[in-house]
Amino acid sequence: MQIKPIITYSGSGPLFRSLESQILNAIPLDTCEWRRTFQRPTKHVRLEAQTQQFNVAALEKYKKGDWSILEHPILHIFVTECNDVDAYKASTREEIDTWLKLLTSYGVSDWMILLVETLDMRKTKNFMPRTTVLDKIRLDFSTKNDDRCISVLNPAKFEQKSTESFRCLVQRIRFLMLTSYNRNIVKYEELIRSKREKRNLEGWDFRQYFFMQEDLALIFEKLELPTEALIQYDELDAMFSQFVTHTGLNEKQQWLNHFRRPLDAFHGICLTRPDRFEMRNKIRDEGVSLLEFRNYLFERQAYLLLTCNDIPEIAKRLLNFLFSTLREVEFIKLECQEGALCCWEFVCALEVLQLCEQAMEPNEVTCFQHCAPIWNLAKDKLYELGKLCGLLPGCTPTSEQLHIVVQLSSGIGDAPPEPQQFLQATPQLRERSPNRKPKKSAAEQLKEALGSNQAFQKLYLELAELAISTYKHVTRLRSARLVGLDLGNFYCALNEPHKAVGFFTDLLRELKAENWHMLSSQTLLELANCYRKMGDSLAYTKTCSSISCCAELETLVRTFYFDEFLKSLKTLKTTLSAQPSMENANFCVLEDHFRVLDIEVVTPKPIIQDDYILVQLKVESLYPRGIVAENIKLCYELQAAPLELAMENVSLTSSPSAVKVKDGSTTTRLKVSLQLVYKQDNRLHSAAVACDMPKSKQPVRRTSSTKRKLSPSVQADFTNFVQAENIALQPGVNLIELKAKATRVGSWQFKQLCVSMSSLEFLSEQLPFTPPSFEISTKPASATLEFKTLIAGMVQPITLNVSGGSFIFPPDAKITLRCSKNLRIRQARNSEDVAAYNEDASFESLLQVPLLQFKSFEERKIPLEVLTDMPGRKVSKSVHEHHIALSCPWSRTELPIPVEFQPAMEATCRLHTCGTQKFLQVIMKGLDAHLLLQNAQVKCDVPGVQLRDLNPEPHQPIEIYKSLTVTYLYEIQVEPLKTEHELPVVKVHFVIKYAPLSQPDVWRTYGCAFDLVDYTTLFKLQAQLEPNELCRLRTVCNLNLKITKVHENPYTDLMYEVLNDQNLWAVCGRSADMGVVSMKDVDSHSISLDVMPLSTGFLPMPSIRLSKYTAGGKSKTDAHSKVHPFPPGQVYNSTKSMQIHVIASVAGDQ
Repeated sequence: MQIKPIITYSGSGPLFRSLESQILNAIPLDTCEWRRTFQRPTKHVRLEAQTQQFNVAALEKYKKGDWSILEHPILHIFVTECNDVDAYKASTREEIDTWLKLLTSYGVSDWMILLVETLDMRKTKNFMPRTTVLDKIRLDFSTKNDDRCISVLNPAKFEQKSTESFRCLVQRIRFLMLTSYNRNIVKYEELIRSKREKRNLEGWDFRQYFFMQEDLALIFEKLELPTEALIQYDELDAMFSQFVTHTGLNEKQQWLNHFRRPLDAFHGICLTRPDRFEMRNKIRDEGVSLLEFRNYLFERQAYLLLTCNDIPEIAKRLLNFLFSTLREVEFIKLECQEGALCCWEFVCALEVLQLCEQAMEPNEVTCFQHCAPIWNLAKDKLYELGKLCGLLPGCTPTSEQLHIVVQLSSGIGDAPPEPQQFLQATPQLRERSPNRKPKKSAAEQLKEALGSNQAFQKLYLELAELAISTYKHVTRLRSARLVGLDLGNFYCALNEPHKAVGFFTDLLRELKAENWHMLSSQTLLELANCYRKMGDSLAYTKTCSSISCCAELETLVRTFYFDEFLKSLKTLKTTLSAQPSMENANFCVLEDHFRVLDIEVVTPKPIIQDDYILVQLKVESLYPRGIVAENIKLCYELQAAPLELAMENVSLTSSPSAVKVKDGSTTTRLKVSLQLVYKQDNRLHSAAVACDMPKSKQPVRRTSSTKRKLSPSVQADFTNFVQAENIALQPGVNLIELKAKATRVGSWQFKQLCVSMSSLEFLSEQLPFTPPSFEISTKPASATLEFKTLIAGMVQPITLNVSGGSFIFPPDAKITLRCSKNLRIRQARNSEDVAAYNEDASFESLLQVPLLQFKSFEERKIPLEVLTDMPGRKVSKSVHEHHIALSCPWSRTELPIPVEFQPAMEATCRLHTCGTQKFLQVIMKGLDAHLLLQNAQVKCDVPGVQLRDLNPEPHQPIEIYKSLTVTYLYEIQVEPLKTEHELPVVKVHFVIKYAPLSQPDVWRTYGCAFDLVDYTTLFKLQAQLEPNELCRLRTVCNLNLKITKVHENPYTDLMYEVLNDQNLWAVCGRSADMGVVSMKDVDSHSISLDVMPLSTGFLPMPSIRLSKYTAGGKSKTDAHSKVHPFPPGQVYNSTKSMQIHVIASVAGDQ
């Protein structure tokens, strides 16, 4: 069928026919821009054309509104070669005018006047005429449309010069054709719309409307607009379906009778048909059946989609096309042979699949998504045909069935010849190997499959495998499993159960994952049948056990398979498998047979090591009758540390782990981090909280795609477990007590339950709730001393804390406390026996504390009291350290505990001199206690030394507390004959009684020893200021110093220093404030100094310091002079406390 725009010509016919071939060949050589109306997108199209003599008949149809855009002329050309103006005025002008008036009368405005010039005016005349024929034509007929009048040199006579003018002619023809199409398409669409609105009127025929709208689609296709052409066919498809399904047969829709022909021939679609419009002509001339019309409509849609290179859309539309056509056949009630529609569906499906296989790439998932259900449909229809024709496994076709095969084969028809140009429109088809044999057509494959059982089985298995693989490729595992169910049943019919087991197992895993209990029960029955035929006793036993626990089945069926399970279990000789991950292992999924309802630890907490753990297990048996479990084990494992749990939650594969607890709530741990965004100047721009989700190794898939193992995938570590043996489990809820000895210490959690029956072990995949945790502990016993600040010299309370831990105490258990030197201890007693309680004799350095009826994990506090003596003198450390060693019954070694005491008070002494008299001052300083003091005494056992008490006799005890001092004064009298050389050290003992203010009746003794050295006066120092009576401010006075030797001593050289206050006195003279004097062979030495008072009032005498002086240079080792101060008792300054009255010299100095 030739579809080209029609161009008519008038005027000089022979002249136009001489140019016709050149014009028609030049039009499609280049594309042109088509600016469409109604803001439709601009498109570059390539035009073709055909010419014919001008005929009024076509215009008559156009005027009546009964015209086709496919047959309507698109452009009218008037051709003339008149080059003389006079000849033009005489005849040509009237011909053109008549031609234009005729076109105008029919409403046609798409015309063009072509003037062919055959005379070269530049060679015939030397001057140009005023007006030419072209100017006259434009002036007479196209004053507003100059572009419709064009001249061209005759290419036959002016071949070289006519090129440019001929090119302009072709461009003008293209432009006018597209302009005409804009106008005619709009008018034709309005005509189609008006026809469609009359569809409910009597006498309206869909076939006429179909050809009218298809003509528009063919024009769009010719203009390289396949998308808009497809829209026209989609509208026709929808309208036809609406008529058939909603209107039905009535008096107004009599045209439907043309499609009610019996389906004697049920050819499928053919996408490789050489003549694409063969069926169109048949529809117009002879009439076709519903299937043939539907085939033609889908073939046209498929061809346009193929032109757009949208092959997945063809596969997507196929199923809708098949189902809607079958529904229309049902509505019209067409007569057809049994199996005819199945053959038609099969051929259509296989035809589209072959096209998709040629064009699509393996990684093109979109097309595979639509092809997968088509493979399944082809498989199902082939199975129906095999059932009808007796081709299923185990069947032999009868004569009647052979007759059906012959009739179906004749109705399918023969395959069309090989295509030549149809598939050339799709350059995207994949290249095939030249050695690969081309596949047979869909009709040939169906005929071959219906010819024999072997061919049928081969094709069915091939289609089923292709359907399964395609479903898996597009991750539609649920559909793949359902196809596997059909394939498994087919293998069972072929008596090949070993091949069917894999498909049934995959389906069962999918159904259990999605909780399709009834379907999984039916699949288990199929599996049991397969295992029984295979002779696999282990798998048959496991399957019978699962069937007997299916509550969806009838009780009779469950009981039968329960008996089969018990029989097979007795004869089962298989030992426990070493590979629990194998499908044929001796392990079964416990959740299919039992339900764990609750786990409770009965043993009271805490659980001590080597004690027994009692666990109460609440489990529901799904068996129809009672059964004996030889062994029930519940293993437990150590709980992970919190850090390990956090790391485990972070390293997830698809999503954060959710821990499901017993009440159904869910806690999720997320890895949250802080993100701070800073500007270029390092100022904070924004802050956010982000949750970093780990990248999953596999894409996220729906839950139906998860694989559930029919056998437990992992067997837990059963090193630690509680168990019970020979337990009778009745249908329903059972309470079982499990027992084991606690051997290892730690925090434990139950992991997996195992029920053993003969050679089978039922292992739980996971417990349905978070199991309870328990702790096995060996907490060591401990003993500690608890006390606050302890004060020496007073009774102080301490507490002995004993924690039993997991130690089992004997009846006579006791703790021994051994104190260090000068520390004593006793148990705190009741206050009834006050006299005995206040005696220090009750304190001991070794104390044994009995632990009567002490139990494990008991904690007991035992009050104790300690007492230690106060240190005799002030020490460098502020605390006094002691130790108490504990000897406990659970340990062989002593535990030393340091104990620190602070003194309640401290004593210091000072030596004072008055001439040759010596006085001892004892200073008692209170620290951390509130005490009472009395009976202070000083003792000296050195002969020749006496101490005279100068203190008044107290009438009551003296109270002393923190930051308060008490001073005692004693005179030291040494016999004159006892020189310091004979008594270099005098030991003095100071003793005083003290009592706590809270216990004034309990008196204890405090004593300390002092060593008196350098107590003899060696030098006496006197100072006198002259004038003594009148000393004025800022007046130089004379300070006379006198150093007198009191006792003989080896110190001959002395250094004196004036230590004056710079604000009170000023020593006049350079280096006058210090000097060296020699006392060798002299008893006294006088020194005179000039001093000046700097302030008025009673000023203290300038202080004088006397030191030992050793001159340097006497030996190599002593190159420098040395100064050593005298102890306080060897130098007596008689004028140390004197004051001088300084008066002002004038009134302004005061």
